[in-house]
Amino acid sequence: MIEKKEVTKKVVRIIRENKWFHYFIIILIGVILSLPLSQIQIRDTHDGALHFLRILATEDTLKIGQFPPLINPNYCNGAGYSMNLFYPPLVTYLPMLVKLFTENYMVALKIFAGICIVLSGITMYQFVYEITKKRAVALFSAIFYLIAPYKLGNVYKRFAIGEFTAMIFIPLVFLGLTNLIEGDKKKHYYIAIGAIELMLSHTVTTLYTAIFCAAYILFHFSKLKNKEIIKKCIINIIFILLVSMLFWLPLLEATSFAKYTIMDDVTMRTNGSFAMENTIKFSQLWKDIGEVNGTTFQLGIPTIIALLLTIFIFKKVDEKYKDFYLISIIFSLVSIFMASRFFPWKFIPNLLCKLQYPWRMIGYFNFFASFICGVNLFILLSQIRKKEVLKIALVLILVIASIYNSLSIMKQFNAVDKEKDTRYVNSILNNKRISHMQINRDYMPLKALKLQSTYVMEREDRTYVLEGNAKIVEENKVNLKDKIKLQNVEEGTLLELPYYYYPGYKITLNANGLEKEIKPIESEHGYLSCYIEENIEEGSLTVEYVGTAITYISYAISAISLIAFIIYIVKEKNKKE
Repeated sequence: MIEKKEVTKKVVRIIRENKWFHYFIIILIGVILSLPLSQIQIRDTHDGALHFLRILATEDTLKIGQFPPLINPNYCNGAGYSMNLFYPPLVTYLPMLVKLFTENYMVALKIFAGICIVLSGITMYQFVYEITKKRAVALFSAIFYLIAPYKLGNVYKRFAIGEFTAMIFIPLVFLGLTNLIEGDKKKHYYIAIGAIELMLSHTVTTLYTAIFCAAYILFHFSKLKNKEIIKKCIINIIFILLVSMLFWLPLLEATSFAKYTIMDDVTMRTNGSFAMENTIKFSQLWKDIGEVNGTTFQLGIPTIIALLLTIFIFKKVDEKYKDFYLISIIFSLVSIFMASRFFPWKFIPNLLCKLQYPWRMIGYFNFFASFICGVNLFILLSQIRKKEVLKIALVLILVIASIYNSLSIMKQFNAVDKEKDTRYVNSILNNKRISHMQINRDYMPLKALKLQSTYVMEREDRTYVLEGNAKIVEENKVNLKDKIKLQNVEEGTLLELPYYYYPGYKITLNANGLEKEIKPIESEHGYLSCYIEENIEEGSLTVEYVGTAITYISYAISAISLIAFIIYIVKEKNKKE
């Protein structure tokens, strides 16, 4: 009898305290929540087709020897379209790695989405354990983070790959920040780890995470007198900027050369008026009312019940982490308020309206609320004394009910046409040179976008003479290289080349016994252009995308900085030991 009790205690101790068992539970729940991915068609999701096209574009661009693969030669009828210059690269390169193990693009994207679901639970577990030092609280919080319907809706309906990937890294940022401000300061480098991956995953999430981090620091402003905190903050910021430079520096360079669609607040609808139109009613947090966008804003019954316990639990929260518990309540309420029609989005600067849809703030609510729910559930179960089996049974019931609740909400996103993905992928693979109307046009030069239904639609894939006189004798355009033979060119002639205007093109004129580079400019139509500033009887023009010096320098700095950052982490770990 005594031996049986000892075995029971040992089992209970494993269930309560063994981190590997907890990881197993998190992975199991994550896998279960990922299984319905087999029932969706990515072509039916909001952004899924875009991310398939980004992977395909990156593959094809690498195959022609271009690195980094910024300009794809096939899209937009061969005009050279950039899909990686303006969108963080991590969510393209990582699914590409997954595709090495499968020939199916859509399956690779689904596997990647499933991995993201699982990893978000694991990083949440690590973060909460770092604050509370209680593995049970960490497990409960991770479960609530996993089952959040809005987060799963980002996968199943929107396939917002940048946003759901970023959900992995928000906990890491706060792990490092709370450790630096309130902990032993030995894991502060997680700020940089999480923030670098955020910047390379989703720009909007990075911006709002930075705002919440700044607010968190303001709550602890008095601690900034500590020179060690300031020093380590600066170190993290430097590493964040240096390692992620490969993305943000070429982006800034491009936007300094021309105006692209993504930069225009009116066209992209990234202004206060549009944001106001996309706020939600509070009632949508617990019941769908047939949203036009087709996603879900529900918090889920288990989360709502666990949050209601806050009224009774607050006074019993451990003082060691009550500070973050209180901050989580404030940030949760702020997030919901910002998602609602009561928030004055019309008066908010356009920079903050880049999120487009205020209901994206529900993702932050899920993060902060999951911590609250985990603490609440732990304290509630702690009130049940010497009934370990009963506690385990209650948790098991909660987990099953939570999974069922989330899956029942996700069920509405199941596909009707089971072959849509296959037909779509095959149609693109059979004809990779697709029209600009078959792709998102966020990254087109704004001038071209405004002419997308007229000039761009009718334009032939060749060089045009816009001003002056010139005879194009022969033109040989292959991918991102074009060789043009010219005759009888008049001084001051303006040529419009068959590529969209992006920095990185090199134009070489060979005429009158000399070879020289010509400055590329943007035409009135958004295409790459150049002036011929001399009379030419016979000559040639070579146009080739070679990338910019700034791009290559930024990649080199990022690579060197990453190595330096890894060395720095190793040294910090050795100090800890």
